[in-house]
Amino acid sequence: MTDMPLDPHHTGTDAGPGQESPPDVDEGAADGEFRIADLAAVVTDLAVHLEEVHALIRTATAVSSITALRAELEALAARVDELEPPQDEDEAVPEPQAWVDYATAHDWHDLATWTDWLTRTYDVQADHMVLPCWPAHRGVAEELAALRTAWRAAAIAGRGTQPGDAMIDWHARWLHPTLLRVRGEFQQRTCVDRHHPTWVGPPTDPTMLAAAERAATELTDH
Repeated sequence: MTDMPLDPHHTGTDAGPGQESPPDVDEGAADGEFRIADLAAVVTDLAVHLEEVHALIRTATAVSSITALRAELEALAARVDELEPPQDEDEAVPEPQAWVDYATAHDWHDLATWTDWLTRTYDVQADHMVLPCWPAHRGVAEELAALRTAWRAAAIAGRGTQPGDAMIDWHARWLHPTLLRVRGEFQQRTCVDRHHPTWVGPPTDPTMLAAAERAATELTDH
């Protein structure tokens, strides 16, 4: 029997007759696939953590914005308190009154000064002008006091840094309608040449008032 030459590269795993040779295993390729799978898992995990970090950043930003807004509101509240100190809860709220019922001598003088300025500044028609006997007409004085209050608010707003329509609104809504009421709906309309004493209407009829009170009592009792 002739000996076969030995193949130095022979692994000794040749299949016998009728047997298939086992497939060759590429160890380098298998190791590479394993590493790619691990890398993909790591990337996925990092993406999840990155989203968590972004969420934390958004939360921190929102908290910072809320904190800054709260500080601004507190500063604004402090400024408002400086302009008008908060009222003590125990302090009694004054009962509403007509201006002519609580105005001091100084208040009357200030209103007269402002009314004279109004008459000089707005050269309206003669039949719309405020007549000089207005202090003797309580209703007219009330109208002028309210008109001045509205004017002060509009004038302050008009001198603000932002443009606005406060003054034109005062002219359209308050100035001209008030002047028309003062000269057209009050007894001062008869004081063109001289002042005429005002005629005060009769008081409430006590008999009619008593009847109304009885009817109201019966209604609430039922």
